[in-house]
Order: sequence, then structure tokens, then C-alpha cells
Amino acid sequence: MRLLNIAPKYYNNTKFKLEVKESSIQNAGLGLFLHKESEPIQKDMFLGYYHGFWNYDMQNQSNCSYYINKRICIDINEIYRPFTSIMNDAYRTDFNNNIISKINIDENVLQNIRKKNCDKYDPNKIIELYTKLDIMPGEELFFEYGDGYWKSW
Repeated sequence: MRLLNIAPKYYNNTKFKLEVKESSIQNAGLGLFLHKESEPIQKDMFLGYYHGFWNYDMQNQSNCSYYINKRICIDINEIYRPFTSIMNDAYRTDFNNNIISKINIDENVLQNIRKKNCDKYDPNKIIELYTKLDIMPGEELFFEYGDGYWKSW
């Protein structure tokens, strides 16, 4: 059951001082920024994890899903969301995506997930996020959603 029209709560799931505020991209809603009084985040730095839960039901998912493959995604709770789920894609803008993801999962683990034998891994620590460029104080963090996302529009 989905709870609609309830403002989500956000939590910082990184070690950096980040803040959620209006995105630099017009009409994009909220965005995630490095606090203006922070030190820069260097290129190739581990930012944090894309937290969520494993979802096998492609008919029932939130708007913040990260697909591992066509049948499995990491789904974000719509009410209590990590900062990493707020990042927008700089697709068709003058901005550059400055965060990349690495799926730290092998085929044996995927087989266990498909069988729903999920006791051999930590589902909150599979998708690792890294900085692709230096991120300056006050700068918005952008994450590439992938071609599949934009083709679905």
C-alpha cells in the first residue's frame, strides 16, 4: 500500500555535509548539494551507498528505483529516503553528472536474490556511489539515471 501526499523525510547516508534544497535544474524539484561551508569532495572519492530494499515486483515500485537488471531493483522508501536518492540527472542540461555508481554484486549473489535466498549479502551495501569529478562547496550532485530511464518517457 502506498502512502500518498505525505512529505518524505530525508537522512544523510554519507559522511559528507550535504543538504537538500531546490535543484539547479529548472522544474526538477529538489536536488542534493554539498554544503557551501564544506571542504571540496575530491574526484574518485567514495560518496556512500544507494540505500533501499530489494524489489522483485516490477508492478509495484516507487519512483526511486535503481535497476540491477530487468527483474530486480533497489527501491527507496517513499516516506523515509536517503540523501543519495535525491540526486537529479543532468540529462539534456548544461550540467555534468559528477557521481557514478558501481554495482558491487556478482552473479552468484544475483542467483540467490532470484531464489529469494537473501541471507548472504547486505542489501543496503550493494550500489556504491563515487565522485566522477571534484565537487565544490555549494555544487549540486548529479547522478546518471541511464538510457533505460529516459527511453521510458
